[in-house]
Amino acid sequence: MNEIKVLLYGSGLPVAGQLVHCVVGQDALHLRPHEAEDLRTIPFDGLRADVAGFEHDRLHLAWKHDDSSDWSLIPADAGEQKKLIAALPQHVIPGMAQWQRATRSQSWVWQGIIYALGFVALSFVLLLWQHDRVAMWAANRVSMETEKKLGEQVLKSLNPEANFLQEGEAVNTVKKIGEQLTAGSRYQYQWYVSKDPAVNAFAIPGGFVVVNSGLLKHVDSADELAAVLAHEVQHVEQRHALQNMVNSAAVASVVLVVLGDANAVAMMLAHQVSTQYFNRQVESDADIKGVQLLHGKNMEAKGMVSFFKKMDAGFDAKKEGEKEQPSEVAGWFSSHPDTLIRIRVIEEYLAQHPCGTCTTLTWDKAAMLAGLEAGEKSK
Repeated sequence: MNEIKVLLYGSGLPVAGQLVHCVVGQDALHLRPHEAEDLRTIPFDGLRADVAGFEHDRLHLAWKHDDSSDWSLIPADAGEQKKLIAALPQHVIPGMAQWQRATRSQSWVWQGIIYALGFVALSFVLLLWQHDRVAMWAANRVSMETEKKLGEQVLKSLNPEANFLQEGEAVNTVKKIGEQLTAGSRYQYQWYVSKDPAVNAFAIPGGFVVVNSGLLKHVDSADELAAVLAHEVQHVEQRHALQNMVNSAAVASVVLVVLGDANAVAMMLAHQVSTQYFNRQVESDADIKGVQLLHGKNMEAKGMVSFFKKMDAGFDAKKEGEKEQPSEVAGWFSSHPDTLIRIRVIEEYLAQHPCGTCTTLTWDKAAMLAGLEAGEKSK
């Protein structure tokens, strides 16, 4: 008969149990508690089986000793447990059938937990892998009405009365070119000029486009301004800006729960939309579709290349002979990666798709700059 290692618990034994050997006989379990020649015998009908262990999968056998004290044992490890279960007459020992059902149920529970955790982990990996597609799928299910309301709330948080020019040649120029670009769009665009020296422009979901005064001072032609606007319009039309805000929705919901203030969420989203970062694929999409939009409106698109080249060079200030301060060029430059690659892609597209009917836009830059200076000085 094979000896099986078990931990024995009882009067006078260590709390952690004492390692002993047992042998399964025909009618009883025989223990060798102290490695003596004689064996202690416990009849099968005197045993009681139940569940033990942290995972509720260990076999626990208990019995009453001659002095009515409680004794018990558990197999020393999983391998010894298999040997003990295989040797025991399970139909004879009270509680053994219940132990089998309990451990089987517990096994199903743990398997269910493992499978559930595995499913969650796999879903998380798939979500990260297809994150942009999931965000775009969600963005495309936002209604136009909801998108506009969201944009209006974000715009309100930017404090347009204090930070935006209300009138003047700069506002008129941006609006005129913008309206030419977006005639026939499903969006009703609104155009704003911000009193901000940073070279930046950004799109807000719902058809709101903001151009900083710093950018207007650095464009050398109306074609360059049209190229910037066409790029930002495509972020609206393709719902790139809305997709970015969908990505921020989880963070915004946490802010709302913690602060209990919807205005705080709107302010966070307003900051996010003015500094939003798009990946290369999204930026290239806005570039090419922006060029296509310009060509569709018979506008010269080479201004996009010239503006991007200046952006990549740090906006070399021709009059002063020195580069602008990093804080002034950080806006569009930092949020539009891989500028040289994008320039090359646009140049290749223009070479392959020339526009024979496109014309150069005209404007009064001196009047625009004068309007900017007057507007920035006003309270």
